[in-house]
Amino acid sequence: MSEIFTLAYRTFRPYVDKYKKHFPKLRDDLHKARISVPTENWIAFIFFAGMLALAATFIFIILTAIILRAFSAVTVLVAVIVPIIVGIAAGALAAYYPAITASERKKKIDNALPFATIYLNTISRAGFPPQELFRMIAKFKEYGEISEEAKKISNEVHALGLDLPTALNNAISRSPSNSWTELLAGMKTTITIGGDLGEFLSEKAKGFVADYRRRLQDFSSFLTLLIEIYITLVIVGAVFFIITTSIMVSIGGVPVALVKALNYAIVLVGLPVMTAAFLLMIKGASPLE
Repeated sequence: MSEIFTLAYRTFRPYVDKYKKHFPKLRDDLHKARISVPTENWIAFIFFAGMLALAATFIFIILTAIILRAFSAVTVLVAVIVPIIVGIAAGALAAYYPAITASERKKKIDNALPFATIYLNTISRAGFPPQELFRMIAKFKEYGEISEEAKKISNEVHALGLDLPTALNNAISRSPSNSWTELLAGMKTTITIGGDLGEFLSEKAKGFVADYRRRLQDFSSFLTLLIEIYITLVIVGAVFFIITTSIMVSIGGVPVALVKALNYAIVLVGLPVMTAAFLLMIKGASPLE
């Protein structure tokens, strides 16, 4: 996979140097997404993905036109416009992918944080030293991204020999979650000044649980609203459109072939795409992962 980024950088290096200033947050997004690719290589990959998608789409349209023998002014227009749109979309997706990945990590951390903090509080009050807390929580894969972050902190302390405050600073710098950053910063301060770590974790756990309960209530209200919109806009809207076009055909003035094509497009493409979009919205808003 690294060869692709290297090839992209060699090919588009002049554009990288020219447009690098337009990606000010990319370095942080890559770091928070745990994508170990240099910023310059990723910018080159953005151009590479866009050009590859453009070329592939153009070739596909031309081959389709040759097979169907459908050469016309419309075909030429489609062969010019559609590849450009697809290329821009592919480049945009590559540009925003690190931010999307970091956002997904943030969501997973925030959703697991209340339960992980409760566990940290429990083992802290059991008398385990602070540096052991992260080694123990790293063993519980149920905490997902938090377990991975805890494993990194534990490795830096036990394998690399860093002191715990320094390892916590490193974790804070790569954290995509403000809540996780707040917890680590508070733990670092408490450990440094010799405060009661168990009491601190207890208070943070209460706050995180209260916030999680509020997010569950908000998600329940949002889900109810989304279901009503889906039924009204997608299901009823599609049925209404099909009935309306059928009436227009019976009255006359609208080609039957056009109506059939539109109806097939709605049923075979429109409904699945809209349903997938609503499912992605639900998945993105859900605090249950």
